[in-house]
Amino acid sequence: MADKQTSLQDLFLNALRKSKTPVTMFLVKGVKLQGIVTWFDNFSVLLRRDGQSQLIYKHAISTIMPSNPIDVAAIVDAVGEAQKKQPLLQEIFLNAVRKSEDSVTMFLVNGVMLQGHIASFDLFCMLLEREGMAQLVYKHAVSTIQPARPLNLAEDSTDNGED
Repeated sequence: MADKQTSLQDLFLNALRKSKTPVTMFLVKGVKLQGIVTWFDNFSVLLRRDGQSQLIYKHAISTIMPSNPIDVAAIVDAVGEAQKKQPLLQEIFLNAVRKSEDSVTMFLVNGVMLQGHIASFDLFCMLLEREGMAQLVYKHAVSTIQPARPLNLAEDSTDNGED
């Protein structure tokens, strides 16, 4: 990545903050929080509801879902596609899924199932879209990702480090 400004979560959270879009935030333990994102940094998010603010640590968040559609295309364009000499397996896999535009079934560590297509991803998050709505999914909350159809990973990696 070139700089911090292209971070998927920063772009997503900033779009929510600027538009004051109400969000539903699910924590890894299954707790549901609702409010408006008023501030965030590398480690936490400030959520405001009914005049009260609460600090939520990002390591406890599984997903953030806006109540209204947001401009996903602008976020995806701003993130771009990271080019590495030796991409990680997850990058090869997620790029193949993203490019196929097929839907995926994603299970979180707490057993929750999510479905949609991966619009974008970075080192820490994925942007999952379904029926015109998007949600930010933190990778630390994900256990498995299964595409709807088989993928040809050989097309996305000339040398994956295995023989």
